[in-house]
Amino acid sequence: MKKYLLLLFVVILGSSCASKLPFKKLEDIEAVTINKGTKNRFFIPKETYKPLYVRVNNIFLLDENGEGNFNGKNKEDNEILKTIFNRTNKLYANLVDPKDPNCYKGEDFIKDTKIQFLFNPLYIKDTFARNYRNSKHFNLKKRGIRPISPSSNWYLKYLDNNINDTISKKGINAFFNMDVVSYNDVKYNNSSKEWDKTVSASVSQFPSYTDFTRSSQICFPNKYTKRILMEEIYSVEHKLSWKNKVKYWYLETYRGVAHEIGHSLSLSHSNKHSPYNKCPNAMMYQGYKSRNNYIQPTEIGKMHKALMTSNLIQFVDEKSNYDVPRIVTSNENWDFKTLRFYQDIIVEEGKILILNGNVIFPIDTSILLKKNAILVLNKATLKTVNNKPFTNIIKSKHAKIVTY
Repeated sequence: MKKYLLLLFVVILGSSCASKLPFKKLEDIEAVTINKGTKNRFFIPKETYKPLYVRVNNIFLLDENGEGNFNGKNKEDNEILKTIFNRTNKLYANLVDPKDPNCYKGEDFIKDTKIQFLFNPLYIKDTFARNYRNSKHFNLKKRGIRPISPSSNWYLKYLDNNINDTISKKGINAFFNMDVVSYNDVKYNNSSKEWDKTVSASVSQFPSYTDFTRSSQICFPNKYTKRILMEEIYSVEHKLSWKNKVKYWYLETYRGVAHEIGHSLSLSHSNKHSPYNKCPNAMMYQGYKSRNNYIQPTEIGKMHKALMTSNLIQFVDEKSNYDVPRIVTSNENWDFKTLRFYQDIIVEEGKILILNGNVIFPIDTSILLKKNAILVLNKATLKTVNNKPFTNIIKSKHAKIVTY
């Protein structure tokens, strides 16, 4: 956009009606409306886009001695975690086309989702939080996922609030807790008896499209217990090398991490292209035999839509920018209560762009209105991602800004 600055001039935001408008009132404008009902395909990222970076706080819950979980002190553990999270990012950037009509009948394929994650480890001593048996929903006889299902009233919500307020930048909060009875049995009794009763599924929250300040949480239970189990029990029982074989099985944990983050970004186990568990390559497939390395193009669009129009806007790094302008070639009405853009906007000659509600822009971006283009601000508040007024609107000849 900087190349236009020598040719055009910046106009202070406000009404500009020196010449007659092509409409008398807002309702007279014929425009394509983009809102929550707009199809996901509309939001599919272009190949030329730069990725968006989403913050994820990996919260490892420790006992009073700073032990009993991944704690940042063990070199091998640190390398394991680094590999898992690096592979998660690599997977989101290197999808594989399954060429399977059970996955997708279209011919288009997107290799790179244009989404990456900034994983931030947090090590917190909290004996109560570490043990999900402390959840009021834990039932010894009915071992389900309810104790580990993140919500506004689950047993770790107090910690979720504290992290968002004081400890770290807002991100998707991923909690690594455990069944301490199972952990103790594995660690100190060299037994898998309790482990066999343990629920090891992970659980995520879907985004909120109404509460833009709500947190997003994931629960990854028993990951450390499983790491000990595989090295100290399974490797020995099956006479296999931890270093050369079993450890590489454990590193496959990254597929589960990618799957759960997919839920956080709005993906379900099924979609209109692929019913539940019919696409064995899908990232959202449930089962150990899946490669979890494919996402349909429209599902990628769904994730980007969520990153623009849900509470996830809080967790996208401030420097994130597609770095390719959005070009408005027909009249468009962006009708959202809150919307976060990640690019410059160019409104072509004679076209109209209507913005509604709270609209957030990257710091170094602009809106360019070409000749006779019109920007309509319908009770809209424009801000930058650092919460300052957005004023970088560039007008060419006879372009207008109209406020309602």
